[in-house]
Parts: sequence; structure tokens; C-alpha cells
Amino acid sequence: MSDFVENAKNFVNAAVSRTSWEAQRQLRLRGKQGELDKLLEQRRQLLDELGLVAMNLYTQGSLSDPQLSRLCASILELDNDARKREAQLVDIKQEAYPADQFGPAPTTNYSPPPVSSAPYTPPPAPGNAAQPGAQAQNNCPQCGSPLRANALYCRSCGAKLR
Repeated sequence: MSDFVENAKNFVNAAVSRTSWEAQRQLRLRGKQGELDKLLEQRRQLLDELGLVAMNLYTQGSLSDPQLSRLCASILELDNDARKREAQLVDIKQEAYPADQFGPAPTTNYSPPPVSSAPYTPPPAPGNAAQPGAQAQNNCPQCGSPLRANALYCRSCGAKLR
């Protein structure tokens, strides 16, 4: 019994030790990730400053490098397009809904179709078919649309068929 308790203690101690090590590892990882994020943010700020300096030199006509000049011209073109899109966005946001755009439409008639006055004709018996393979095409008495065999209502107009 003491071996079992000793083994359980060792197992729990190992689990606690592993959990503690994992927690310390996560803290170290987060610390290093934070340091890396700060360095990358500083790099981004320096690149932004470099870009601003190059743009200022380009607008003043002092930038002599053709590759940088090409990039600056592209950036200015993008800025111009962005300003145009922003103006279009403002115009769209300021549009008012024209209340009379869609005039009053006539009210839809929701009354059911009239009851069919056609007399009920039972379907032919299965053995009394005139020609095997040839099936008569029935049409709706209300709208003339073709009907399925044994249909109770017309698909098109909803007329009751039986």
C-alpha cells in the first residue's frame, strides 16, 4: 500500500513540476514575443519616417534616385485615388432616399381563384388505356397551363381541379 501512495505522490509531483515548467515557458515566450513586437513597431515607425522623408524630397524635386522616385510617384497616385474614393464615399453617405422613387403600386389581389365549374371526370382505369405509352396532356381550365397527372391544384394559378 505504501508503494501505491509513494507512486501516486511521485506522479502528482511530476505533473505539478511539468505544469510549473510549462507556465514558466509560456511566461518566457510572452516576454520574448513582447520584446519582438516592440522591435518590429520601432522598425515600422522608422520605415514610415523614411517614407515621409523620401516623399518630401520627391515633392520638392530633390529626390535623385529613379527607383525611389518611381515608388513616390506611385504612392502619390494611390493617395490621389484614395482621396477620390473617400469623396465618392461621402457622396454616397449623404444621398437621401427619394420617397417617390417607387410610386404607389396597385394592391395585389389576394382573393382565391373561382371554383372550377368543370365536371369531375374520373381517371381512366389502368387497364383501359387507349394506347400504351401515350398519355393525354391535360391543361388547366382557368389558365391553360399543362397539368401533372393526378394534380389536385394548378401549379400556375392555383385553381382547384377536383
